[in-house]
Amino acid sequence: MLFPYRNDLRKTLIPYLRTLDEAFWFKTSDFYPNNVAWIISHLSSSEDYWVNEIGLKNPCILNLHDDCSPKEILDSYIQIRNYTDDILHTLDESQLNEIVEVPKFSDGWTPPSVPTLNWLFHHVYSHEAYHVGQISVIAHLSGLPKPLF
Repeated sequence: MLFPYRNDLRKTLIPYLRTLDEAFWFKTSDFYPNNVAWIISHLSSSEDYWVNEIGLKNPCILNLHDDCSPKEILDSYIQIRNYTDDILHTLDESQLNEIVEVPKFSDGWTPPSVPTLNWLFHHVYSHEAYHVGQISVIAHLSGLPKPLF
């Protein structure tokens, strides 16, 4: 199985997100600029962008915007991973070595290694882990229970 760890965080995070009331999704702090809605939307849109636009050269499939409800955001988060998982099930390990063309970003960021499909999926999953940690920070700053990672 490719990337067997890819959904481990989601086993805890998705049930946690389902317990949050809508106000917490959009709660901000003087100490931290992002909120849960932004993080989950960002993760969903980023995975869509990297897998579809960069990896497969297809248009993105999600339609997230600032007026989305927590349910729409969470549904998109689940939808894009189911989509990505379906793609992974069609790939064999030799395809993971295919080079992907990464655009030039305005901040000068470049991949730390050769950008293959393998690298791309690792990038998506490590990016998710980074941002999921921020949800615990937001919960702590707001005095709410944190996800039990």
